[in-house]
Amino acid sequence: MSDLPPRTRPLPEIPSLRASALAPVLAHFAEETGRIETVLHRHGLDPARVRDPYEVIPLPAYLQVFEDAAELAGDPVLGARLGQRIQPADLGPTGLLLLQSGTIRRGLERFAGALSALQSATDMQITRTGALLSISYHIRAPRVRPLPQDSEFSLSTLARMIRIAFDPRWQPLEVHFEHAPSRRADLLERIFRAPVRFGQSSARLVFAPEGLDHQHRAEDAGLIRVIERHVADLGLEQDADQALADRVLSVVVRNLGQRAVDLPGIAGELGMAPRSLQRGLAAEGTSLRAIVQGHRRQIAETYLADPRLSLKQVAQALGYSDGTVFWRAYQGWTGEAPSRRRQGR
Repeated sequence: MSDLPPRTRPLPEIPSLRASALAPVLAHFAEETGRIETVLHRHGLDPARVRDPYEVIPLPAYLQVFEDAAELAGDPVLGARLGQRIQPADLGPTGLLLLQSGTIRRGLERFAGALSALQSATDMQITRTGALLSISYHIRAPRVRPLPQDSEFSLSTLARMIRIAFDPRWQPLEVHFEHAPSRRADLLERIFRAPVRFGQSSARLVFAPEGLDHQHRAEDAGLIRVIERHVADLGLEQDADQALADRVLSVVVRNLGQRAVDLPGIAGELGMAPRSLQRGLAAEGTSLRAIVQGHRRQIAETYLADPRLSLKQVAQALGYSDGTVFWRAYQGWTGEAPSRRRQGR
């Protein structure tokens, strides 16, 4: 299996994903292929090639196609709706790994670890915050902005998979999204069976740990090894050389607004001593403070551009205790108040 045919080559070192991710969108427009093919062409994608599930396509093009497809369908929650139609086999080896897992915890761990087989420049992580757990989904490519349809599709798919593989009654306690409030938040809450919050630091499902380690089935260790080998063959190699600053940013994104973002906590998650982390970042010409501030400023600019998010929501997403602290921080970055910045826009 080491000599893969061209159609199963690893993803290139650019933000990319397997064309199988577009299958739900193509299926939705199966009776009007001309309309969706026009969208594909608009974003530089060949309709014939994207029907090969192993074809590699640029991540930004995929995100934009999904947004345009929702507009074309006249459905503001198309992504979340399509996520509820997913079957395990539709996700290839990642879906099969979850389906073969004995417990929800092992299923989520394997699913998150195998995500790189389908999509690069993306993190999916399980995090504990107090008595609760969350699994987050975040695109970490610096010039690729997460968009609503993909975020809603990804979390809806994950909720659907948990219900299929383990418990049809499963529901999160809350659902978080980075983007501004949806025009049909009520439909999203019906799909997820939980309150939905917008303007958060990352897309995530928040849930209680009860039942996480309940044994639903005996695992077939041999079959799981075969699937994991296939995942490894499809997966990425470049993440092993990921810069320390990028690894730190991934942890910051996951935790911001949910738990303390400090040197000991970040170092612990990365399996490093705080001083080693500090020295490693300094060698790359940065620091934890600079990374946190840069990320906060980046998402603040994005959120301030959307009048549907209040300044209080923006402050909360950035991990500030209240709007006043955010106001002072933003004025320190830019020399102007966030309210004036919003008025200027």
